[in-house]
Amino acid sequence: MQARDLVHEIHTTELRSYRGCRRRWNWAFGEDLQPTSTAVPLEFGIAYHYAMEKMYAPETWGSPRMLIAQFAESAFYDACSAQRKKFNLENERGMSDDEERDYDKLLALGRGMIHWYVMNHLPLDQYTPVFVEEKFQVPILDAYGMQLYCACNKCWMKYAIERCRERPLIVVDAERPTWPGLPVVYEGRVDVIVRDKHGNYWILDWKTTARMMNEDADIVLELDDQITGYIWALRKKLGLAIRGFIYVELKKGFPQPPEEMKVVRLGRSFSVSKQLDTDVDTYVRTVVTRDRAAYDAGLYTDFIEYLRTEGPRFIKHHTVRRTGIQLNNFEVDLLAQAREMINPDTAIYPAPGRFSCGFCAYKEPCLDKNQGGDYQYALQTMYQIKPRYYVLKEATTDHAGVGQ
Repeated sequence: MQARDLVHEIHTTELRSYRGCRRRWNWAFGEDLQPTSTAVPLEFGIAYHYAMEKMYAPETWGSPRMLIAQFAESAFYDACSAQRKKFNLENERGMSDDEERDYDKLLALGRGMIHWYVMNHLPLDQYTPVFVEEKFQVPILDAYGMQLYCACNKCWMKYAIERCRERPLIVVDAERPTWPGLPVVYEGRVDVIVRDKHGNYWILDWKTTARMMNEDADIVLELDDQITGYIWALRKKLGLAIRGFIYVELKKGFPQPPEEMKVVRLGRSFSVSKQLDTDVDTYVRTVVTRDRAAYDAGLYTDFIEYLRTEGPRFIKHHTVRRTGIQLNNFEVDLLAQAREMINPDTAIYPAPGRFSCGFCAYKEPCLDKNQGGDYQYALQTMYQIKPRYYVLKEATTDHAGVGQ
């Protein structure tokens, strides 16, 4: 039986949860309990992701930038509209006035970000997209090259449901004593795989954020196990010599041209306030066009230098490589963790942390359990059994019908 879903998949998110706190991991991944949340009309990150997929679509790569921007904006708009329609169907009250304003604001923000990125930063001359939204499943093998299997109750139920489509339940139940389990795989999805001008392959990943990472971001990324895992997995699956990972941060905003002041100050028609939400190219283009005399006189020189060296950043690229030793170590560590995670005798206990507990989504039931309270009531009322984020992502992709 080779049905795609008949596997026990392990994602980086689960590995991190397991290493962080086994109690939290068991509730989130063992029992599939997710915190209840209030639906919103627009999940900006998801909608923007569809736009990026369209930007890097191999079939339109190399088209005029304006045309690519139109494709991407259309995908973003369609995804936003699908989310809005779904929200209205699930909420009888519909959208409030505040939600309407927020929705329109985010829609305008996304379209502005898309146009700015495509026209100024889409690397048409540097890379060629090879795969977009590439999902992978890589078997987890032991030191002898043998497949690791999981025979837990959840895996059995997944298997039995599929088998009962073909034969009676009593026949299926008789298989369990000799059933080896479902193959354990490392699973994930990458945004884009690109090829550079020298024939090297890179994983490209992006994230929209309100705040850029700190100056020590490169150190954090060097320790990021998801980057290591994705490079390892795609080398295994595709047989490509993936050189590394390019992580692109996109600020939730885009450079705005400065507005002309009502009164000329110190010979300048445009402000030199450090509060301006602009970048050096946009600012220079504006003052050269509309206040050339002041620009030629050097009245904007200091501020332009500030923008160039210290001003707002709307995009950052981080390039991370991995050595063969790092990839081999990841594979060894992955096997060790997977064995523990599928072992029914693995001990479940909390891992209190001064900082981690304060932001934990399972803080309330954990406190109740530590104090001997009715933590099951908290789990039943504050959480619901629902698919994990990556399952929801796939369902949303199919529903929206954009981005592919």
